[in-house]
Amino acid sequence: MRQTAAVYLLLVMSVAAVLPAAAAPPSLTGSWEAARSPDDERLYLTLKDMGKAEIVSEYDLAVPGQGKHRGRSTSFATWTLKGNDVIITYAEIKDRLRYVADEPLSAIGLTGTAPALKPIGKPNPKSRIGTAILWKAPHEYRLQAPQTEAPAAPAKP
Repeated sequence: MRQTAAVYLLLVMSVAAVLPAAAAPPSLTGSWEAARSPDDERLYLTLKDMGKAEIVSEYDLAVPGQGKHRGRSTSFATWTLKGNDVIITYAEIKDRLRYVADEPLSAIGLTGTAPALKPIGKPNPKSRIGTAILWKAPHEYRLQAPQTEAPAAPAKP
């Protein structure tokens, strides 16, 4: 009787261990990057093993008398997974991102879909991620520069 109960308990525990993994998104570790801005600013999030993460921003920085230089800012964070939501915690800020397997690329002017981490809820004003959609890297997605419309030609009478 004890052996049957032990086997049953092991079976239940093994099924319970497999279910959360099957319901979770595919491997989230690695880099997730926002589409680059027209002036080549970059924002990317690297999810590492053991709940470690980095948020990196790269941008051009004008230094008086020296011209432009490339700047980089890194924030170290932790991450956890709750269902399909990735919670990024750093400097008393929590960003909540939802994993979407087939997010439309129309948000950045492209066709098709790609895996993405999409912010949900109202972001903290000090958030490093804000409302940026992060796409599974590597990719070369770029935001289009805003189009300026030429003034319309006067109508002929």
